[in-house]
Amino acid sequence: MRILFIVRSLGYGGATKQLALTAEALADRGHEVYAYSYNAAHTEQHFSKVVFIPEKNTAKSSLKEYISSPIRIRKQIKKIRPDIVISWRANAGCFCTMACVGLKVKHVFSERTDPYMETSFALKVATKICDYADYGVFQTEGAQHYYKRLSQGRSTIIPNPIFLNRDIELVPYNERRNEIAFVGRCFLKQKRQDIMLKAFKIVLESHPEMRLVFYGGDFDIEKIKQMAIDMGLQGYVTFAGSVDDVLNKIKHARVLALSSDYEGIPNVLLEAMSVGVPVVSTDTSPGGVRVIVENGVNGFIVPRGDYHKLAENIVKVLNDKNIAEQFIQNGLENVKRFNPEVIFEKWNNFMKTTVK
Repeated sequence: MRILFIVRSLGYGGATKQLALTAEALADRGHEVYAYSYNAAHTEQHFSKVVFIPEKNTAKSSLKEYISSPIRIRKQIKKIRPDIVISWRANAGCFCTMACVGLKVKHVFSERTDPYMETSFALKVATKICDYADYGVFQTEGAQHYYKRLSQGRSTIIPNPIFLNRDIELVPYNERRNEIAFVGRCFLKQKRQDIMLKAFKIVLESHPEMRLVFYGGDFDIEKIKQMAIDMGLQGYVTFAGSVDDVLNKIKHARVLALSSDYEGIPNVLLEAMSVGVPVVSTDTSPGGVRVIVENGVNGFIVPRGDYHKLAENIVKVLNDKNIAEQFIQNGLENVKRFNPEVIFEKWNNFMKTTVK
């Protein structure tokens, strides 16, 4: 089967990383796989068996991108003649839906984030157009239900896989650093580092020995640094930036916290569980955290935006070694459900049995 992945760009990020992994996994299963970035001339992802096609003549404005992208995508479809086109995220899904009109090719739209949180008019329109793809692949039931047409028997739910690094040794909990880890790009609108800082300030009241380490960079890092200063947290908060092999860093933490308002399925929670770090997370829209975390069993879930509850549950883990050890053991067992072989075989079966 010949498969063409369509994405706006392939930079450094969770969604594009998942595209690369999925494309390579399908190539490993004998498919002829291509990946086309319609508005980027390079990739931060690694391909070995997938043919990467960059768009060298990228659009210089949003208007030009909106006009030219469906035409460029249609041109690539006609050139490659795939059996299936898989679009990644709503902007690509919108343009692919338009590009595929009148062509004998099946279009699978894969939503990778929370459609309910799309605030721009253009992206809201894009999601409505995506609903007219032939099939859909979603990470959560919440995201699936947003697309009324595709949710009626024309889609499936396939979560992200978790790759376990078997070489990483677990650190005994009583040997951990006095560290709360936060992993994610510095994008306040989504990740809500402001909520994390407010929660951490409360944690310090009972645990002044603790330190908060932010792993990740991006747009709002200077704003977040200033917030920490304004709250009197300098000396207690570290900004480690984007680091290689982050799992070997966070395995020393006592807790990993997530304060996002919305996510797809937060890979960072699975990654933390895989190295034995207890997790406390907000209940992100549209339900991705609940796919991973069973509240009180392998982690804690708190309401979005509630920094008091976030702090309260972080303190519960810090105060009770039995809770921490329970979360560690149950978390290690939980990640087995997201074994890459299981997840990618679901993709392969969906391609072969549903998208014919």
